[in-house]
Amino acid sequence: MKSLKNYLYMLTLILGIATILRTSVQTKAMTLSADSAIVMDVQSGTILYEKNMDKKEYPASITKVMTAMLAIENSSLEEVVTYSSQSLQLESGASNIGIVEGEKLTMEESLYAILLMSANEACNGVAEHIAGSTDKFVEMMNARAKELGCTGTHFANTNGLWLKNHYTTAHDMGLIARAAYNNPTFAKITGTKRYVIGKTNKCKTGHYLHNHHGMLLAGSYPQYVYEYCVGGKTGYTSKCRYTLVTYAKKNGMTLVSVVMRSDAPWMKNNEYSDTTKLLNSCFEKYSRYNIQDDATETVNSQYLFTRFSPFFSKETSSISVDEDAGVLLPKGVTLADTEKKVSFLETADGALVNGKKVIGHISYTYKGQEVGGSDIYYKQSKILQLNDSIDMSGWFTDAVENANKEPFPWKKFFLILILSLVVLVVGFYIVQRLMAEREQRARRKRYKKSKKNTRRMGHHDRW
Repeated sequence: MKSLKNYLYMLTLILGIATILRTSVQTKAMTLSADSAIVMDVQSGTILYEKNMDKKEYPASITKVMTAMLAIENSSLEEVVTYSSQSLQLESGASNIGIVEGEKLTMEESLYAILLMSANEACNGVAEHIAGSTDKFVEMMNARAKELGCTGTHFANTNGLWLKNHYTTAHDMGLIARAAYNNPTFAKITGTKRYVIGKTNKCKTGHYLHNHHGMLLAGSYPQYVYEYCVGGKTGYTSKCRYTLVTYAKKNGMTLVSVVMRSDAPWMKNNEYSDTTKLLNSCFEKYSRYNIQDDATETVNSQYLFTRFSPFFSKETSSISVDEDAGVLLPKGVTLADTEKKVSFLETADGALVNGKKVIGHISYTYKGQEVGGSDIYYKQSKILQLNDSIDMSGWFTDAVENANKEPFPWKKFFLILILSLVVLVVGFYIVQRLMAEREQRARRKRYKKSKKNTRRMGHHDRW
């Protein structure tokens, strides 16, 4: 007995140590130097990971994601930006590409300078060109942040140089970075490794640019190059510490990672190692499902034209969703495990997207969290063409009348049927009871008559 107790004790001790070690390994695997972080799916906006995502932080140069996106949305790439002396006023040590007063660059060249080399003077010059002053452009930045749903952001300059009232959150930066990458121009520029600005009116040699993001282009720390990285933006000041926005694509998924207030690249855990851990973990744990067919089928068969099926089908319907619409689900979970919700605008004033009008939205949820969806679009179908000489008015009227007929009242029918069956069963039971009582009365009469006859016969025998 004593040896059995010792054995059980040792077994419990070993299992406990194994659990502690396993927990320690798991925790170590996801240890981040970043004070706050988030990973989002670019297409759906689904949050796959977060750490202190609503904590206010100083963004440093990842501010330029908003600056570049706003510039793209409010200008053309061919516009010429003329740099003023005021736009070149920067604090000592601020990153720049050496633009001089009066130099002219196109908006496209300026955007490459902003996103690849983090050129602070380019941010100011672009802001002045678009809004007339950096202050007015900053107002536009804050307004755009609110449009995107940011709740913890206040921009005070165009470039992210430290100011006490210039702050954001990992969650808000995720929303901004996601919106930016959905713009093809931004996505192209942020994913460019090298770019050359040719001769300008003030610089005969032009400007040679390379991307500062160490996961996209090998620099001082080539060990951090990440094969799935497709762009991003770095940030650093002594007060902000290291911040990083990173885009990565793998297995049909495009993710954006934001880490804020991380340690330096020469530390064991840093902005690049944090980001690599986060992206690898999310790529490993989640799968992407395209929902175009499922969503289109749902909208057309369950919500629209159900009563007008003679007119429309999945192939001929004027209703559609995004071709690349998808949801991100934990591996092993399928679309059948999600819940779908379709909503339509109350008015026909939806925005136009590529010639199609937005009329609603379909969303997918899993365990109470939205995991993806798509806007629903309307575009006049060109497939249904009728010859003017064919009179379809009679058929159309009949079809509309049939479509508007009240549906067969199945519930009322089954209720009446059940009540009828109950009445029949009760009636049958009553009839059976009456017949049984009648038969009993008849048997009693026969018994009494038989007993009377027996007494009479016995009387005659005595005589």
